[in-house]
Amino acid sequence: MKPLFVKLCFLFVTPCVLYSQAHNWNSPSEVVKKVKKKYSEIKTMSADFVIQTSSSKKSTILKGKSQYKNPGKIRYDFSQPEGDTIVSDGKTLWIYIKRIEAVGKQDLEIQKNNSSGEPIFPTNTPAGLFRIFRKYHYKFDSITQPQKMEDGKEYFVLALEQREKIGGFDYITLFIDSKDYLVRKAIGKDSRGKETKIEFTNIQLDQEIEDGIFNYHISGKVKIVNNPLVSAPQNPNQTQNN
Repeated sequence: MKPLFVKLCFLFVTPCVLYSQAHNWNSPSEVVKKVKKKYSEIKTMSADFVIQTSSSKKSTILKGKSQYKNPGKIRYDFSQPEGDTIVSDGKTLWIYIKRIEAVGKQDLEIQKNNSSGEPIFPTNTPAGLFRIFRKYHYKFDSITQPQKMEDGKEYFVLALEQREKIGGFDYITLFIDSKDYLVRKAIGKDSRGKETKIEFTNIQLDQEIEDGIFNYHISGKVKIVNNPLVSAPQNPNQTQNN
């Protein structure tokens, strides 16, 4: 009986020992709490970004520079495709597409009240991240956390699944720097198999950024499309020309 007892103990105890050695005792909720605290304290942030979207048919790459200022001001200036811009003062979101000389003007107060309004772009802003953590279940993608990546840095990797399948990304993977708790990369997958990856580099925090860059100035020929993301109720005029 003694040898059998020893073998049983070995079978049950060994996995526990291995598990404790692999885990550094950070929990997903603890990491998320630190991420929220970090982003709630940020006054301004700028970074270079690369967005890669791929599906079974094609792939696209977008590049540029992003800027954020608390509360809720964002700006994305694209170098690829050159001239495209996304700007918001926190109340109105402007999406300018140079190729067709058109700009979408989105009332963000409408989006806030819409149950299906998913974060589509500002993944690296406090509002975007907080909304993600509300609408998605999250867990570590593996036992060993943080994980060392090809760039030599260590990241907490969170696997997120949408709580209610209402469009947007069904699954998101977040790569969170284990030293400063900034999100360096996010990968989203939708129900059709389309994958979107956004990566931030050269992140600079709390530098002076003028409020004026978050105001959009309309040129004389641009076509305005009202509320292209979430429509306002009982609004018959969806498009207009300036």
